[in-house]
Amino acid sequence: MRTSSKWAKFSKSSHYRLVDLGRPAVFLIPDKKLKVKTEGETVESHIRTFLSDNFGAFTSSTVANFGVWINEERVVFKDRCRVYEVSFNGKHKIPILLKKLAEIARLIGEECIYCKAGQYSCLIYPKTRVRQ
Repeated sequence: MRTSSKWAKFSKSSHYRLVDLGRPAVFLIPDKKLKVKTEGETVESHIRTFLSDNFGAFTSSTVANFGVWINEERVVFKDRCRVYEVSFNGKHKIPILLKKLAEIARLIGEECIYCKAGQYSCLIYPKTRVRQ
């Protein structure tokens, strides 16, 4: 059961109405890979459709600087990334997002995708082989 929203104490006002969107989830996709086509559409379009259909709304922005990541073999990767953010109430939407991000990582040939949900962050590795 969900505890009372942190916004509840601000909701009683004659000047505005609040809608609690829940906790945010943020993930990064390498900008250059958003144009990769799969099943006739770009990854960027696929992500937009998925987020709209499953979360109702999202934001995205290109990171002005490069994201840097060092894999388990100590190889350094640097990419300009697109940051996506969605919000959701409850934990039941987390597995839906994680499954889709693993699928996207596989489709675009990424070893993993960084994701942060609420106060926790992780790397999502697809269990199937990465595309070459």
